[in-house]
Amino acid sequence: MMKSVNMEEEISMLKVGLVGAGGMGAVHAAALAGMRGAKLVGVVDAREEAARRLVEQAGVAHYTSLDELVSAENPNLIDICLPTDLHKEYAVRAAELGKHVFCEKPMARSSEEAQAMVEACRKAGVKLMIGHVLRFSPEYRTAKQMVEDGRLGRVGTVRMIREGAAPGWSAWFGDNKRSGGVLLDLAIHDMDWLRWTFGEAERVYAKLAGTEQGLPGEHAVVSIRMKSGVIAHITGSWAQPDGFRTFLELAGTGGVAKFDSADTYSIKTTLRGEERLTHQLESPLEPDGYFHELQHFIDCIASGTEPSVNGEDAAQSLELALAAIRSAETGQVVFLS
Repeated sequence: MMKSVNMEEEISMLKVGLVGAGGMGAVHAAALAGMRGAKLVGVVDAREEAARRLVEQAGVAHYTSLDELVSAENPNLIDICLPTDLHKEYAVRAAELGKHVFCEKPMARSSEEAQAMVEACRKAGVKLMIGHVLRFSPEYRTAKQMVEDGRLGRVGTVRMIREGAAPGWSAWFGDNKRSGGVLLDLAIHDMDWLRWTFGEAERVYAKLAGTEQGLPGEHAVVSIRMKSGVIAHITGSWAQPDGFRTFLELAGTGGVAKFDSADTYSIKTTLRGEERLTHQLESPLEPDGYFHELQHFIDCIASGTEPSVNGEDAAQSLELALAAIRSAETGQVVFLS
């Protein structure tokens, strides 16, 4: 009897094909290993040596092309963890093959590529989700809930920092034509969270320094005025000597909330009329945002519901990041329609 139940569970499992055996591909493979309702069935990467360790760890087959994987394994979902300039090509092809598409952020290198991805998935009748992981990260979800619950009163300003050393594990990051640089690849995390929490942006102004100024990598500062009136300041940097840090500060009429990845607490709040409080998450061993976002998409496919970060939504975050790049290039404030 137990064997019959296991067979039924196996039949109901969604099959996932992973494209890209780099660092993010390894993160996704690890998340899929413990996922409810899905299993990894194969990895695509033209670089056999790069794929070898991942497929051995995951216990799945290696393929050198998407079509080869689909022919052999017939997955339900293609998970794209490739350089940004390849997202559109593989997302469109996966849709043409009738497969649901999960694609890492940033969605694409241009608005036109993003729109092509949306249209291809719509035409094929498959779901598209973009991996904006902060929406699934426990600290950032809690901060958004604080705003919605009114714990901080009316929020007026937001400060966000995302900084680390220049990514040296893959050369494509250093080619802005492929990656979009620190604004598109790194700071878009915080821009997307701002949109998710406070609505659309009205205007953006950005400054950018890099190797031409003697830095080891790009360092960007961005000022964004949201249509809601919130003013946000974002620092995105690949110019740190080592390590990685994120920071979030929300200041409202009722108090201030801060999260700093360098600290031992999760979120610290200082509310008017109250002593300083520390918000602790339920468990430091809770699955991370990468697990939660993939599980969400698996559940959406199984239930036939729309993912919370669909193509149209993610394309708006892409537009904001591209506007910041235009501002940095021209030295002008860029208004968003």
